[in-house]
Amino acid sequence: MRHNRQVTPLKFGATKGAEYPEGLWRLVLREMLGDIDVASDTIFEKASGLFFARLGLSLTTLYLPATPVRFWTTGLSESGLVIMRAMQGPLVVEQRQRHVEAREGDVIFAMADAPLTIELPLGGRFDCAYLPGHVVNASDTQLSAILMKQISASCLPLQLLITYAGYMLQQQRQNDSHADMMVRHFYQLLPVLVAELAADTKRANPDRLTVIKATIAANLAESTFSVADVARQQGVSARAVQKLFQRTGTTFSRYLSERRLEGAKDALMLGNGTMSVTQIAFDFGFDDPAYFSRAFRKRYGICPRDLQAAARKAT
Repeated sequence: MRHNRQVTPLKFGATKGAEYPEGLWRLVLREMLGDIDVASDTIFEKASGLFFARLGLSLTTLYLPATPVRFWTTGLSESGLVIMRAMQGPLVVEQRQRHVEAREGDVIFAMADAPLTIELPLGGRFDCAYLPGHVVNASDTQLSAILMKQISASCLPLQLLITYAGYMLQQQRQNDSHADMMVRHFYQLLPVLVAELAADTKRANPDRLTVIKATIAANLAESTFSVADVARQQGVSARAVQKLFQRTGTTFSRYLSERRLEGAKDALMLGNGTMSVTQIAFDFGFDDPAYFSRAFRKRYGICPRDLQAAARKAT
């Protein structure tokens, strides 16, 4: 029969003469971040904190002196996520040539199996959590929405996650079943948070094809505008741009030509005859008026001048 034992978070460095060995903060951080190298050991020697670990989840709150703190980690051998925040100033994190700064209370997610540089310019309280890879139920696309980005503390699923973490660190008399339940709830909240942030990112950042189409619309008058220009702006190859259009059943050139012809058609119908057909052709990127007339007739079954004349009579 399983005994329902009490689970109590570890307190360290809080009182003089504590029974815990010096440097316990290093063991705590090593479990979540790998080996630690610090700019000044003396700063951490004055640290106190709380530590909780259960079912693979590790949580800690470190109370550091109010002085700049900077340290480096090697990363773990196992995959997983690290969640970090500073509560008395900003938090600066670097990983794999990516740099992010979070405001006080906001959160940064990072991979646990890669080195990190962590800086608290004002020192103070540092919160950290480690979640093993097997509980991170999210696709690479979803993870890209949270990794190495500033996540606002106002995000509701994040607030719930933080509340659970704070409870587990502060609750002094949990039994086995109670602690296991809290950890499972914490894990169940994670995919909700990831999905919410991924959805926000998708709404805030339109897909690449949408951006490319907007770029085309802004450059219809440029007769030399080409797929190479788009590729250069997007930082991808021309072939990659072509593939995006092929997936929609067209090509870059065909799409560009259709938008130019549509723009010219609207100008012919709405311009009240104030502009010549030749000028309209030039305004929509056609250097050769004769080619424009042929392409227009093929597309709409009427030549540009006849459409312009019909539109003038109708008004």
